[in-house]
Amino acid sequence: MRTNERRRARPLPVGNLLDGVFERLGIRERVEKAKTADRWGEIVGPHIARVTKVGRIRGGTLFVEVAGAAWMTELNMMRRTLLRRLNEDREQGRIERIMFVQAEDAETATPPRRGRHSTGGVDG
Repeated sequence: MRTNERRRARPLPVGNLLDGVFERLGIRERVEKAKTADRWGEIVGPHIARVTKVGRIRGGTLFVEVAGAAWMTELNMMRRTLLRRLNEDREQGRIERIMFVQAEDAETATPPRRGRHSTGGVDG
């Protein structure tokens, strides 16, 4: 390629470069699963997002910390729907299973109070 031709070549998007790096490092699937998990708040909505926290991904399992037993019961009943919605339109990085666990930290374990100071959403 001549010097003039190099100047006219369009720059590659950084995302394309990173995809190649992730592929060479053998971590592309893990990165894609993390992108899928990042959709949690969008999938469940603000009400559920406030009482849950995405934890780690191990293998194909997404661990989600939940504030309280009542919420765990409710989310377990919704597990298949949530899994389907998380993986919707995802060719790579699909989550195979969601595991709900009791939250240990006080911030996630205590759901926010309802009222006029609520941040909005479906309950506020």
